[in-house]
Amino acid sequence: MQRLLLPAILFAMAAPLCSQVNMSLVGQLDYQTLHGSDISDVWGYVDELGNEYALVGVNDGGVSVVDLSDPSQPEEIFFFAGPSSIWRDLKVWNDHAYVTTEGGGGLAIIDLTPLPQNTSLNATFWQGNGWSSAHNLYIDENGICYIFGADRGNGGTIFLDLNLNPMDPLEIGEFDDWYAHDGMARGDTLYVAHISDGFFTVVDVSDKQNPLVLGSQTTGNVFAHNIWVSDDGDHVFTTDEVTGGWMGSYDISDPTDIQELQLFRSQPGSNTIPHNTHFINDYVVTSYYRLGTTVHDVSRPHNVVEVASYDHCPLTGDGFNGGWGTYPWLPSGRIISTDIEEGLFVLDVTYQRACWLEGTVTDAVTTLPVNNAQVEVLGLSATDVTGIDGSYATGHQQAGVYDVLFTAPGYEDQLVSGVTLANGQLTLLDVQLQPLVPFAFSGQVTDSVTLAGIEGVQVSLVGPDFDHLVTTDAQGNFTIPVMYAGTYEVVAAHWGHHEKCFTQAIDDATPPLAIELAPGWSDHFSLDLGWSSYGQAVSGAWERGVPVGTTYFGATSNPDADVPDDCGEQAYVTGNGGGSAGADDVDGGPAILRSPVFDLTGTLDPYVRYRRWFFNSGGNGSPDDELRAYLSNGVDSVLVETVGPGSVGNGSWVASSVRVLDHLSLTADMHFSVWTSDDGSGHLLECGLDRFSVVNLGTVHVPEGYEARDLGVFPNPSSGTFRIDWSGPGPLQATVFDMQGRAVSDRLLLAPGSTELNVDLAPGSYVLVGRSGEPAPVRTIRLIIR
Repeated sequence: MQRLLLPAILFAMAAPLCSQVNMSLVGQLDYQTLHGSDISDVWGYVDELGNEYALVGVNDGGVSVVDLSDPSQPEEIFFFAGPSSIWRDLKVWNDHAYVTTEGGGGLAIIDLTPLPQNTSLNATFWQGNGWSSAHNLYIDENGICYIFGADRGNGGTIFLDLNLNPMDPLEIGEFDDWYAHDGMARGDTLYVAHISDGFFTVVDVSDKQNPLVLGSQTTGNVFAHNIWVSDDGDHVFTTDEVTGGWMGSYDISDPTDIQELQLFRSQPGSNTIPHNTHFINDYVVTSYYRLGTTVHDVSRPHNVVEVASYDHCPLTGDGFNGGWGTYPWLPSGRIISTDIEEGLFVLDVTYQRACWLEGTVTDAVTTLPVNNAQVEVLGLSATDVTGIDGSYATGHQQAGVYDVLFTAPGYEDQLVSGVTLANGQLTLLDVQLQPLVPFAFSGQVTDSVTLAGIEGVQVSLVGPDFDHLVTTDAQGNFTIPVMYAGTYEVVAAHWGHHEKCFTQAIDDATPPLAIELAPGWSDHFSLDLGWSSYGQAVSGAWERGVPVGTTYFGATSNPDADVPDDCGEQAYVTGNGGGSAGADDVDGGPAILRSPVFDLTGTLDPYVRYRRWFFNSGGNGSPDDELRAYLSNGVDSVLVETVGPGSVGNGSWVASSVRVLDHLSLTADMHFSVWTSDDGSGHLLECGLDRFSVVNLGTVHVPEGYEARDLGVFPNPSSGTFRIDWSGPGPLQATVFDMQGRAVSDRLLLAPGSTELNVDLAPGSYVLVGRSGEPAPVRTIRLIIR
């Protein structure tokens, strides 16, 4: 017998690190010290005298039987060695434990009948017919053992009868239509989670030789990992074992017409992964990886509320660490949970009913339901969004008197104060929202040098509730016929001008928006300016979007954000499907991205600048892929940058700058492209491109025939104060630009004569560009700040 406990003082020190709601620690057994091993699943057992036990899967490697007679001091009393595996699942029937593992060796069977008088237990490995390993198992009340994910056929479900000889099961049938990852059975009905196939099935197994699928249903993340049925058989609850995965509640009262009732998760936004959930007395108890163990009240299965939790994992967020298994059916009412790294936990739990808040949101004028209204109980993590029928349902475990905020696009916010929530009670609250009055809004986009309107500019206005995307007409004008007051993120982008973005508060009194764009080329990819994605890649093609990050052993493979401090949140990346690192990386051929054409004949010394991302790892052998950047002038195409596995900054956004004249002559038919391909033995390959621009480090181009003979500046260079001498016939409209063509001053109106100009700019070269008269000759003069 071995008893290894952390000193009580360490429990006391560790307690503040754990998050506990309606749950508390009773005892813990440390398997790192006991066996030098991580652990996997857990199951419970009660002997004839009422003594409670935990059966624990030990990765290296076997089954641990733990006496819980003193729950504060769990004690291992028997260990049955077996093959090493990170998957080991256990169930008990008729005083026998049955254990599957993917490590092979067959089905482990342990006779528990000698307990508690004798801890020398008879144990053996039983060999199946054509299979020796399996992922999981379940034993129903009739003594039928269901083996899931065995190494036979499709890895479906094998039926074993344990009644004749519990140490020598008899195979009586199978359901092998799809791989079965996990499941359970009650009566003559089998419930199976098919994981990678993305759905669960409800199967009639009254005839074990001829199973009949009654119905199926995809789950929230299309990755059905685990399933458990309610006591009345009308509902099932599932987990999707993916980053930020959903748990699901489904009505299966008619298995031919399964209805999804609710998708829910613990700590939304934490990216934590749920593992296995179990039903008891209208609660589901879940092993939740880095969140530990959670309890949800599912007595209203369309309005599931978390009511208890114990975080026994020191890590947070995404990752396959922490809570693996949990068992809530001990007669004492205690929960036993396994934490992969931290060991076995014995937990006390207070099963408390939730406080529910439900109702309907309607339009105060039309009385029609309001879809997509946000409902938030202030001060609690209790929120919901109304459906097409205007209904909502939310709740919390903490009773009290709260304010509830209702918001919806196109409606005035409404705050309802003094709403009482009580445990075990449903509070009904119907709300009527007052619609806002819309208005028309317009603007114009002009060239900052010529002041002429620019046709074809895309203007995006993104607000808290509404998004608008319009294109300017031949005069650079745009109109949004239905606009609502709010603060908007404005982006104006046009191929041939530098992109501009800013924040603007808009209401019905706001004057038309005036936007000036400097001539040139910049694209932050917040809008689609016509880049082309092509190639033979079967996955990982270049696409524009908000990057969805993926990780590989802790390293970011696909970027999780675009370049900071540019316009918008979009970038071009090679595949953006999220999931695992290899789910949407570059495979099967080259992926190519090409810019629209740009004319550099009017520039002196242009540079192409961009930020690029490159990640190459995993696979077979050393990574050997590349990201290549090319420039073309319509006649020749040249390689200007090669990024490989040994390049500096891989797995991050890296700035690149290419002097065009070092490679090509300037033409009106220039374009830029990037190429990548996962060649050779195959590896993880992710690339990105963002914040593209073409800048001219020579002087700003002056149209032929225009000279600045009537425009002078003194002193030049200066520390920032210049005297501008203008001898033209009328006022001069002028703007100061940096050498990248970006306006760095407001528009100036200079009267004939001398005018003092004060600019607060970093040392360097700038250009003052002015125009006067109609038609407006352009005048330029260089300013040097030291």
